[in-house]
Amino acid sequence: MVKRRNVVERVPVTRALIASVAADLIRAEGVEALTMRIVAAKLGVSAMALYHHVEDKDEIIRLVGDDMLAGIELPDTDSGDWRELLTTTAFAAHDALLSMPGMTSVLLTHKLLPNARRILTFCLRQFERAGLSRAEANVAYAGLHQLSVGRLLIETGANFAVHPRLSDDEEHAMYMKALHGKESFEQAMSAQLDHHERSAKDRKAPPKPRR
Repeated sequence: MVKRRNVVERVPVTRALIASVAADLIRAEGVEALTMRIVAAKLGVSAMALYHHVEDKDEIIRLVGDDMLAGIELPDTDSGDWRELLTTTAFAAHDALLSMPGMTSVLLTHKLLPNARRILTFCLRQFERAGLSRAEANVAYAGLHQLSVGRLLIETGANFAVHPRLSDDEEHAMYMKALHGKESFEQAMSAQLDHHERSAKDRKAPPKPRR
């Protein structure tokens, strides 16, 4: 009689499963607790086996962030006012990444994953609809990208945390309140869009007749 061996059935490890496990870990213990070894242990595989699916911890974080960006539904590219579509999408992406600590690195990379690339392409198209060339759209969106990175760093970085002792320095406390307020970010974004909108309109305007 042949004895049957007990086989432990495991769910196949995929990048989607890795992202899901990592997201749970980040929510429970923070991004600092995320390591390749811990994620591998939770998946029931060796750390070396995990490297067959992802490059490193940073890629796992990008996977988690990209899953969060997947929840943003983009309308038809040409379905409305370019500025409104661009602003709504940029704020949605920003808020999605703010909903979990440690997601700033999703924007600090040249290795864009599918959903980050989808949003990039959509936003570039809105700048083109405003009248910018693709090269100009790249520069314009790069400026917004930098604003978003700065905002995420301010909201999540320990260096920008408001210290309790600031209450003794009213002037400093007022500035820190403005720094963390959403209004300053909205104004900076609006000013950038104003600049590019004026630039596109000036280019389209017919030349003034000579007297």
